[in-house]
Amino acid sequence: MPAWHGFTMPIVALSFAPGAVIACRPDLVERLRAELGSDAHQAHLDGPAFRRLWRAVQRCTPEAFTLAGDFRAIDSATFSPPNSMHRAEHIDVDDPAALHLRTRFDGAIFGIRGPRGRLLSWAALKLKSDHIWEIAVATEADYRGRGYARDVVAAAARFTLDQGRLPTYIHDRDNGTSAFVARAVGFQLYAEIVLSEY
Repeated sequence: MPAWHGFTMPIVALSFAPGAVIACRPDLVERLRAELGSDAHQAHLDGPAFRRLWRAVQRCTPEAFTLAGDFRAIDSATFSPPNSMHRAEHIDVDDPAALHLRTRFDGAIFGIRGPRGRLLSWAALKLKSDHIWEIAVATEADYRGRGYARDVVAAAARFTLDQGRLPTYIHDRDNGTSAFVARAVGFQLYAEIVLSEY
């Protein structure tokens, strides 16, 4: 499956209520099967199977970033922008405060500034395909709990929808704060996901 910057995702698994699918690069299939230790076919990935798959993916691709969590999406009907979304600004491409993010994200960046113009909270877009743009977000620890993450995510989602793309949001299953931010803006659960990417 193609991913950001043209790299192929070595392994991605999606689990829905009616079933699950695991896509794996051909050179990793046998290793993943061996790591899973079972050929049993399940209709969906229950909790233990989900954790077993995540550990197997980590062992198969130790040099890659791996994540097990929720894959969420939003559309115009579910989008629920907060009244404070205006606090987030679209950051210029050459803005020095965001240059460190430009090496990791190929889409627009939205932020809330603090003292001396530094970004206290930001949301950046990964242009995953011609149709799907993924939102990543971070807020400095001392500024959490003020709604900044919600505002920058909402601004990124609004921009993505205005461009005719589908905004997506992936978060670790144990990151309750990130899940809260996504739900507050209107992101709906699409599937549980285990992924490996470079």
